[in-house]
Amino acid sequence: MTPKQEHFAQCIADKMTQADAYRVAYGADKMKAATIHKRASELMLDGEITGRVKELQERLASKSLWTREMSVKALIDAYEIARDTNNSGSMTGAIKEINAMHGYNAPKLARTELVGDPDAPLRTVIEWQRSSEE
Repeated sequence: MTPKQEHFAQCIADKMTQADAYRVAYGADKMKAATIHKRASELMLDGEITGRVKELQERLASKSLWTREMSVKALIDAYEIARDTNNSGSMTGAIKEINAMHGYNAPKLARTELVGDPDAPLRTVIEWQRSSEE
């Protein structure tokens, strides 16, 4: 693996997009976007590079101080303690947080506000809120 390929793999493991990783590793700021996307995709088809990315991602995951799994286990523990003490508010809080972590609370339209001069064309301002913030 070349030093540039290694750098590309490290950038991908650090959660950069393929195109951004290619730009950084190969100094491709002056290249066309379509060319960058094509070359980055070609690199990700290389088994040696994808294997290296996976290896780096596994190392990073093992070094995490607090993982998603640990968060879920802690919230389950909190839920069980709340259940055992008949604390329904804390039980609900733990359930809401677990649901939010798993993406069950999709964003939804909270309100629409019309702004501007009443005689001018209207424009709409949309504010999004997570359903758990109601």
